[in-house]
Amino acid sequence: MHPKQRLENHYLEQRRVQFDFSHTPEHWIYDNPFATHLINAVHLILPVGELWMCRSFNEALPYVTDEKLRADVKGFVHQEAHHASAHKVAQDYLRHYGYEIDDFITSLDTISKQLNTAPLGLALPQNLAYRWLTIRVGIAAAVEHFTTMLGTWCLDDQPWQNKTADEMMSDLMTWHLAEEVEHRSVAFDLYMHLCGEKNKTFAYLQRQMIMLAVAPGFTFAIYQCFKKLAQQDAQAKRYQNYGLLRSLAQTAIENARSKQVPSFFSMIFSLRHWVKPNYHPFYEGDTFKALQVIDNSPAVKALTQLRVC
Repeated sequence: MHPKQRLENHYLEQRRVQFDFSHTPEHWIYDNPFATHLINAVHLILPVGELWMCRSFNEALPYVTDEKLRADVKGFVHQEAHHASAHKVAQDYLRHYGYEIDDFITSLDTISKQLNTAPLGLALPQNLAYRWLTIRVGIAAAVEHFTTMLGTWCLDDQPWQNKTADEMMSDLMTWHLAEEVEHRSVAFDLYMHLCGEKNKTFAYLQRQMIMLAVAPGFTFAIYQCFKKLAQQDAQAKRYQNYGLLRSLAQTAIENARSKQVPSFFSMIFSLRHWVKPNYHPFYEGDTFKALQVIDNSPAVKALTQLRVC
């Protein structure tokens, strides 16, 4: 854990916010099917991925000897579990507009189950089971690097403000990404704790190998989710036959045009930080800014008022 992080003495809390998408239009980023479907892709992939991380982190808890880190891991799990719940509500919004997503989500869930305690159903001896646990937490840390970059982009650019998008869905995405910035260091701290202070070189080499798999895997998964949605939308015809490379190039074009999606190339460029031996997520975001955005979320304000009552 970074020393400055300890000085912040910030503890994570679960904010059980609620969202109602009954009045959210199909293209919630107005007049922009490409941006809508690209951002909506997270509704398909994140609930599965976040619950997978929760299971892995709960499995790691008995090995955590640092009390602050233990509290952070528990807070992380609580936040991610509610993120998954919120995006499941957004899945119902997609079903409402006739998108067939259930078979696709089932396939993602099947894949995630193959990466649980027994990879591909194989029972591992204790020493390999522990190593596999560090790899799973390392996968989470690599994914959290990207969600932190997305969160920082969202906080800095405020892409769905000024009445360019539906307020309810914008609130969900902004609240979620702000919490990603808030808990950005937990997965990395847990990974380094499990690997041990004496194994920093091994931990560094292992996390680079993990990112070599996660970066293309995460990119391809988002693309497949985007494609699944775009192919079911008559207003997204021009994007239905886009291949992976053309879709990635379109993110840069759309980012330059409207700022409503992040550029894939800026995300990849962020890996220049990850490859540094002294990398730490503490420097990749601003906790204070994240908390300001969270406190200004309409859903969080409604929750606060409910607690007062």
